[in-house]
Amino acid sequence: MARADWPPERLRRALRLYVLTDRGLSRGRSEVEIVRAALAGGATAIQLRWKAGPLAEARVALLAISTYDTDYLLVKADQLEQAIAVLTRAGHSVKVADADERIAVRCAWRPPNSQVRLHATFDAQVIEYDAAQDRWLVRLTGLCTTDADPAARALIEAQIGRWAYVPSEARRGLTLPLKYETLTGGIRFFYTDDPRERR
Repeated sequence: MARADWPPERLRRALRLYVLTDRGLSRGRSEVEIVRAALAGGATAIQLRWKAGPLAEARVALLAISTYDTDYLLVKADQLEQAIAVLTRAGHSVKVADADERIAVRCAWRPPNSQVRLHATFDAQVIEYDAAQDRWLVRLTGLCTTDADPAARALIEAQIGRWAYVPSEARRGLTLPLKYETLTGGIRFFYTDDPRERR
């Protein structure tokens, strides 16, 4: 639950507010003005409804990267070159992510009847971004570290090779607090097969 008197940054963490802009309702304001107002109001994500060209997309990307503490921007392939040029001229360091991008996914569980959390860091391949729920589909490819006892470690190692949807916070290195049942199969979080095939 969020409160109206919370500061915008706290609201952004507590809420998921998506803004779909529409030029027909912009009352003459530019796309940058619209996006700036949406960000000031605590928007989590912005999507342009109209096709305004690569430069307009790049200006919005530039505004977003200067507003949020983020390392990643999603740019359409046909606008990539222009967006890189605009961001570079503005002094940003830009790198195009590899198709086979890998990240570390940090997880923590509290076993039943225990006050001590278990931790594990997986190596994961980034598969796809789900914009509707602001999450990433990854495939766990290895276990980097864990402080689990042998029995729990066996459950953790059993997840290697499986698929999972992780929130965007995982890409920023934050630890994901998970229910212990995600390891035992009581709660579905790790998928044996590609979950996209279930759609």
